[in-house]
Amino acid sequence: MTAADDRAHAGPGAPPPYTPHTPYAATGTDGPVAGPARITRIVRYPVKGMTGQSLERVALTPGAGLPLDRMLALRNGSAAAATGAEWVPSEAFLRLVKNAVLARYRLTLDGASGELRIGSPDGEVVVVRLDAGRPRPADVARADRTLRDWFPAGPLGPVSVESTGVPLWDWPRAAVSLVNVDTLDAMAAAGEVPLDPRRFRANLYVAGLGAWRELDLVGRRVRLGGTELEIVQATERCRATTVNPATGVRDLNVPVLLASRFGHLYCGVYARVVAGGPLAVGDPVTDTGERADPAGLPAAGPGRPRYATVADRLPQSPTVATLGLRDPAGMPCAPGQHLRVHTADTEGPLWRCYTITGASTGELRISVKRLDKGRVSSQLHELRPGDRLLISGPYGDALLSPDAGRPLLLVAAGIGITPVLPLLRSVAATAPRRSVTVVNVARSARETPLWPEITALADRLPNTEARLHLTAPEGPLPPGARQGRPTAEEFARLVAADPLTEVYLCGPGPFVRTVRAALRAAGLPEESIKDEPFFSPVAAGLTDLPPPSPGPFTVRFADSGIEARWTPEDGTLLDLAETAGLRLPAACRAGACGTCRRPVKGRTAHLLTPAFPVGTGHALLCCAVPTSDVTLDA
Repeated sequence: MTAADDRAHAGPGAPPPYTPHTPYAATGTDGPVAGPARITRIVRYPVKGMTGQSLERVALTPGAGLPLDRMLALRNGSAAAATGAEWVPSEAFLRLVKNAVLARYRLTLDGASGELRIGSPDGEVVVVRLDAGRPRPADVARADRTLRDWFPAGPLGPVSVESTGVPLWDWPRAAVSLVNVDTLDAMAAAGEVPLDPRRFRANLYVAGLGAWRELDLVGRRVRLGGTELEIVQATERCRATTVNPATGVRDLNVPVLLASRFGHLYCGVYARVVAGGPLAVGDPVTDTGERADPAGLPAAGPGRPRYATVADRLPQSPTVATLGLRDPAGMPCAPGQHLRVHTADTEGPLWRCYTITGASTGELRISVKRLDKGRVSSQLHELRPGDRLLISGPYGDALLSPDAGRPLLLVAAGIGITPVLPLLRSVAATAPRRSVTVVNVARSARETPLWPEITALADRLPNTEARLHLTAPEGPLPPGARQGRPTAEEFARLVAADPLTEVYLCGPGPFVRTVRAALRAAGLPEESIKDEPFFSPVAAGLTDLPPPSPGPFTVRFADSGIEARWTPEDGTLLDLAETAGLRLPAACRAGACGTCRRPVKGRTAHLLTPAFPVGTGHALLCCAVPTSDVTLDA
């Protein structure tokens, strides 16, 4: 695992000065700070996926959303129609994630007459009249006939109106979505782009909280006008936000903006109404100080940012300090996983990765090396107990194989020593008699953070050896230490006894590449050598490129045996797979999360700059197209 690069990324041009919002950086407070926040806009969406309707005031009732919000949807012909009053997932409907053209259809709802009008880009109008919030069956039948001309059929039938009477919110128990306009302002400044709030399709827009403060409200009760809401979960943003609400064109990759500049995909929150009453534009928003019922909150995903509190700070060396962080999510973590830290300074938003060096119930530990001109590490070294820090994670895969019979070689340089401690602890807990060799390369004995803990643990394990190499020792070598870097011959001797030796590398990129080459030259197979490189944010492009080749190309999905013919009209490789009937893992659909990363044989091109490294021989299916015949592991 290579250490995180703590330097700023260089974006195009000279960005305007960035004004950090205090809630996004570390603070000394222990909870949300009430401010002069107010409702600036109220919007309902009578037809899921289509344009919204602004309101001046509404009356909310417990357990429900805005009146007539998402009362109708358009079945996409990919799933069987609902048979009763059950909630239906969004994948069954036309939605902006895949159907950007929906933004070009204009919708009006006359609350007095109950007449809903949907106008197509060509000027054709569908009218559906409502009785007590339910559409008239004859109007639905007429609308279905027109929709068949407007939208192509799905694999199970034509597009049709869904009207079971159950509101079709994105989540069954979170009926109201809220977006913080201050957060949108911070995003626009970071991306140097205008950002239309309508992209986020919220029911309630709030200003005056301070950027990202909505993330601090998850799990709390909030009073808005005469109502009270429980903030249930943060909103993970997807490809729907790439669509310009005025034109129906995908012209701004909001998930990549979030991922590359802020290190996560979250903006806004979902809530449920727990105390009904009137709500109007201009009403104040305040934190009641009460906690939401934890039984009604979904489990937090590792990617959701949340504020941790610094429990303690322990110096490890002149440049390294370990921070103990009380994590409100209390997530379990595997040895070798890492956290992301999210903060900001006057130059802009920042995020970096740090290995979790220790974990217990509700507390995580990271060890941070302070780098010259390091924008994040300098901030973290100034933190003290009681300060707060925005984090997400844990991230990363399990690093050790379950085969305890294989010898294990852990090689680290500099701050790359951080994952060695949790990995060695895992060996002590699960396979204490496993053969383990730890090789640590540092400049001097003063720059060996965590080494005393590692050697103490190694001394208790019967088949573990710890070797220290110092490249610039200050004075006599400590007992057992070696001067200079380990040579290729030494690495060859370490793995010569067993060709199944499992190796884990962590350190600067050149060091990792040199050691990997030495091990490969010694005959160790590539699959036995692991490292998980950290990376710095990149100033990823925020608009898509056209496909570089018109094709056609043959795409073979190896696992299923399906073959398909690709042309630009088929969209991305993920679109093509879904058209062929495959359901592959995907989340943001915008090149920002890595969920759809797959091995590929053949040539591909990405239509945007991925927010994170993809790796040779792989592609992000959500934003990749073929430039030759290709085969996918899918």
